[in-house]
Amino acid sequence: MKDPATKEQFIELRAQGVSFAAIAERLGVAKSTLIAWSKDNKYEIGNLRQIHIEAMREKYRMGAE
Repeated sequence: MKDPATKEQFIELRAQGVSFAAIAERLGVAKSTLIAWSKDNKYEIGNLRQIHIEAMREKYRMGAE
């Protein structure tokens, strides 16, 4: 079992839209494990993804002004 910090990194990377293959290579975790983690943490990943999207929208608005 991987440590909680690795899972947190996974959640952050997935929320940023990084592929399972790229995350598996970066973290040294099997892709099948990452898919299981994704199912277990789908709400957290989704919420974090929305936060990232909103931050990008805000950054774009600030730059457009």
